[in-house]
Amino acid sequence: MQISKSLNFIFMMFIISILVISNVFADENNNTSDEASSLEVEEILVTANRTEQSISDVSQAVQALSGDDLQDLQITDFEQMIDLIPGAVQNSSISQGSNVYSIRGVASAETDGDATIGYYLDNFAFSIPGRPYAPVTDIYDTERVEVLRGPSGTLYGLGSLGGTIKVITKDPVLGEFEGSFKATLADIDDGDSSHTGDLMVNIPLSETAALRGVLSIKDIGGWAEIIPSNQTDGNPYDGITGRLKLLVEPSEDLSIKLTYWHQDSEQKFANRLTYPNPPAIDNTFGETYSDFTIYVADIEYDLGFATLQSTTGYMENTVISNNGGFIPGIGDFSSLWPLESENFNEDLRLISNGDGAWSWIVGLFYQDGETFGGQDVLLPDFGFNSINASNLLSSESWAVYGEASRTSSDEKWVVTIGGRFYEEKRSFNENSAVELLPAITGAPEPIITNTVGVDSATNDTFNPRLNIAYYPNDNSMVYFEAAKGFRSGSISSTSIMTASNATLGGTNYDNASEPDTLWNYTLGGKWDLGSIQIDLAAFFYDWGDAQIEISPALQTIVIPIGDIEGRGIDLTIAWDTPIDGLSLYFSGNTNEVELDNVDDAIQTKNPFMVNGSQLPGTAKTTYSIRSNYTTEMDNGMMFNANALFSYRDKVTSVFDGRVSEDIELLSGSLSVARDSWKIGIFGRNLLQEEGPSGMAGGQHIIPFPRTLGVSFDKNF
Repeated sequence: MQISKSLNFIFMMFIISILVISNVFADENNNTSDEASSLEVEEILVTANRTEQSISDVSQAVQALSGDDLQDLQITDFEQMIDLIPGAVQNSSISQGSNVYSIRGVASAETDGDATIGYYLDNFAFSIPGRPYAPVTDIYDTERVEVLRGPSGTLYGLGSLGGTIKVITKDPVLGEFEGSFKATLADIDDGDSSHTGDLMVNIPLSETAALRGVLSIKDIGGWAEIIPSNQTDGNPYDGITGRLKLLVEPSEDLSIKLTYWHQDSEQKFANRLTYPNPPAIDNTFGETYSDFTIYVADIEYDLGFATLQSTTGYMENTVISNNGGFIPGIGDFSSLWPLESENFNEDLRLISNGDGAWSWIVGLFYQDGETFGGQDVLLPDFGFNSINASNLLSSESWAVYGEASRTSSDEKWVVTIGGRFYEEKRSFNENSAVELLPAITGAPEPIITNTVGVDSATNDTFNPRLNIAYYPNDNSMVYFEAAKGFRSGSISSTSIMTASNATLGGTNYDNASEPDTLWNYTLGGKWDLGSIQIDLAAFFYDWGDAQIEISPALQTIVIPIGDIEGRGIDLTIAWDTPIDGLSLYFSGNTNEVELDNVDDAIQTKNPFMVNGSQLPGTAKTTYSIRSNYTTEMDNGMMFNANALFSYRDKVTSVFDGRVSEDIELLSGSLSVARDSWKIGIFGRNLLQEEGPSGMAGGQHIIPFPRTLGVSFDKNF
């Protein structure tokens, strides 16, 4: 394959360039270490290793997106932010609360199975057993978003098969009253108007306590036609997110943070379209609803030799998607999809203090969660109904983990060895039915087959990690990492699995899948050249018995379809240019994610999943280019201009193999500010990209239509 040869050549050039660049810049930096550079990119601190470090010192593929930068770009949620992450793809969307993402081609599903990304809201592990959905998150008053690319199973266990995304919100500030407000008004091309409002208030309660509250409200206009009712702009969205964070520091050694999150959103119909251009939905009814409430207690105590940290959290989450109408190739349908989940988890960790040669972390993690519900699908044109909305999936797990790092005496080498032992008991209480209708049986009444029972499985794994970092000088680093990722085995409905096995020609897949594992190997380097920062990483992973979602009988199952090999390159460049106030940023990924040892029955049923083909749901190339320009005008006002261009290669749907072509998006903003206020204009999808960007569930997902708006910010 020509692409494979090209990528292998790039890999060889990459390895050679790392060795050469390290030696070259080691010499140059040693010669110029005493010279101050007038152009330096601002240092960014992250907590990717559970301790605060400069991102340039972290020997992993880590990206940090500051809250201020996201605000300047008018990015308010995950869906808009994903374009900034190399190798990240949105795999599916029904509405807020049911978005699915993947990193580096570790894509497995549109609606079923556990996530391949670990999501963290501050230190709370957000997960829905049996579902891959990302949290609905408003970015206002966020410190930063950290993205760890590659398995993070040692320190971040839940779902971190392909990577981890952490949303770090701002803490209360002791002794200061402060606040901020933001409002936007926007117009959607061939759609309705939108408006949003954000408010933050920080209130000191005493010398040792403060409360910080954030409220975000969205009223997003509709932009799709509802064909049966001839309604225009028929899919509007309303959302509200609130967060309260209480900080108490009774002493220098003790810190207590109590956080309350609540999110509530509702959309008429959905973001899935029957026809993409012009956007139209051929549904007679439709509504999607999502809400979650989270309570978190973070306690930190300095013991002197180490710091003890505890994160205790509880979440209630509801995601409902009900719709019905017509899908080309399927016919009339009704889909009723209620999901209710609960999740309790505790993460207790002890982290060493001091600057000695040794550093370490040990921890204990416990989780108890469940998801009630499933999908009822009524397909009169096919002559059957599938009833699954009363199923219950339960998961109880625990893990013990640790890492130790040793720094050489000359401080040029750091070797890290770690591991995580994990055990989970998962059970599936099924109460489902298949109804064969008179249209295909000829019987006077439907023939109903009920499935009632409990399936359970207990699995354990040990996930090791080895990281070797070499620092030739203070401004460069080369590292190698080998790490194992793990994901729990999926349990599917017996009735759906029976129909799927029959449709596949008599296969014998069990409804309880074995866990899948992924070994990832990364060779990377980071260079801080004063005005330019470079982060380069080449990766290879071997994903054995990969659990992938397929739909042989129209409804989804998650099964080990075969093996997957992935290889690729991540590149991030930040440049503080010689033009005063102008910074440029590039981030990109190119990859091959190839299927191997796929079951012959699956290859016959799904020709787009033959051995050697690119894994559906993945894009071979993604990149973004961002610019930021800030200057002081003659009247004392600050002028700021931002632009973001992103590209995503074509993607094949795992549902039916249809291909969505490449996507190019351009957004921008202009603003002026003085003292405590700022006013600006912004635009999204300025190139009027129509897509579709995805083909989930036999329907179409398109980029949000071009939007032009104004914004006003005020600090007080």
